[in-house]
This record gives sequence, C-alpha cells and structure tokens, in this order.
Amino acid sequence: MIIRANTLAIAMVIGMTAAPPAFAGGDDYDASNDVKGAGPAYFGFVRDARGSAVVDAQVVLQPKKGKPVLLKSNVLGLYRGHISKDVLPDDVQLSCVKTGYKQIKVNRRTPPGQNLMFIETECTMQRL
Repeated sequence: MIIRANTLAIAMVIGMTAAPPAFAGGDDYDASNDVKGAGPAYFGFVRDARGSAVVDAQVVLQPKKGKPVLLKSNVLGLYRGHISKDVLPDDVQLSCVKTGYKQIKVNRRTPPGQNLMFIETECTMQRL
C-alpha cells in the first residue's frame, strides 16, 4: 500500500512539472519575447462603465501618418501592441470599438511629451 501511494505521488509530481505553464486570466503575453526595436508598446484595458472587462473589443492605434495598428482585448480586457518606432507616442490616437458598445472615454496614464517605451492607456465603453 505504501509503495503504491509513493508511486502515485511521484507520477503526480512528474505530470505537474511536464505540463505547460498556465497564465492567470488567459493572458499569454510574455515580456521576455517582446520585439526589440518595434517601437513603443501600447497597453491597457477596455472596460465598461462599471469597471468590468470588455472582451474582444477592437483597439485601434491610429498614427497621424501611416497605417493603423489593430489590437484585440483578451478575456481580462487587456490589450498590448506596438506601433512603428518612427512614430512619436503623442502622434497616436487610441479608440475602441465593439458591437453593442460605444466609447465614452480614453485615458492615457503615461504623460504626453514623453518618449517612453511603454504607453499605458485605458478605454471605457458603455453598453448600448
């Protein structure tokens, strides 16, 4: 009986160490694999007026010149993406779109006039 219990415990430990890592809330972003030289990273959340995550919202990063970058919010409402390193952060407008919602506010937590690599924003939407 003791041998069988030990064998089961060893099998469970081996099974847990061989399993791929799970990410809390379904976010699979890995900062260690971030693309160097890709330009500033824009990140934040899409939430409704009560603070709940808005899943699968389209987030648009629109530079004054050039093509927009389209992102999608995940199960936590989180989005993250890069825009060209040639575009200044102050020259980018952010907007959020999802059927059944309208955008009511966009906050930028990173102060304008900064050339930081991480631009934190938040998009608030209201259900129609």
